[in-house]
Amino acid sequence: MLDMRIFNSYYMGMKENIFTHQVSKKFKSVDDLPEWVANFPSFQNQIKSIRKTLGMTQEQLGRLVNRSLRSIQNIEAGQNAQKITTISHIANALNTELKIFLIPRQDIDTYLENKASIKAEELVKMSKTSSSLEIQTPTGEEVQEQIEKMKRKILEKKRDILWNQIPTKK
Repeated sequence: MLDMRIFNSYYMGMKENIFTHQVSKKFKSVDDLPEWVANFPSFQNQIKSIRKTLGMTQEQLGRLVNRSLRSIQNIEAGQNAQKITTISHIANALNTELKIFLIPRQDIDTYLENKASIKAEELVKMSKTSSSLEIQTPTGEEVQEQIEKMKRKILEKKRDILWNQIPTKK
């Protein structure tokens, strides 16, 4: 007999992967979000709206999530940054699901290209400095070629280098 827990776990994993793939394909940056998502109400407005629709007072919500009335008032006013666990407890108390998405601010390929260009330029400049000390200063055209080669190499094989800091002299 089929274990429903295994099936549900598998199904949810597949569903999540399909959804994630669709979101990453369709929305390459925040600018690509449809207007209804971009203008979606904030957490605090959603909490307040759902709470009121349910006919629940702030005090009642506070009791359900083990928070003071003042705490709920601050959350709905957006006065304090809240922990995900707090928002999750509130979502449960309001019989809602908490969904959080990380959506790139700009196209990921463009972001990586820009990052790789900057890193390649830094690395080539370091190399150029040491070359000029040996009286072998490369021409501007040679420097640009080196930067482009380095950029391609970074993007194709060495993306991890993008996140390393190059030490600067103080």
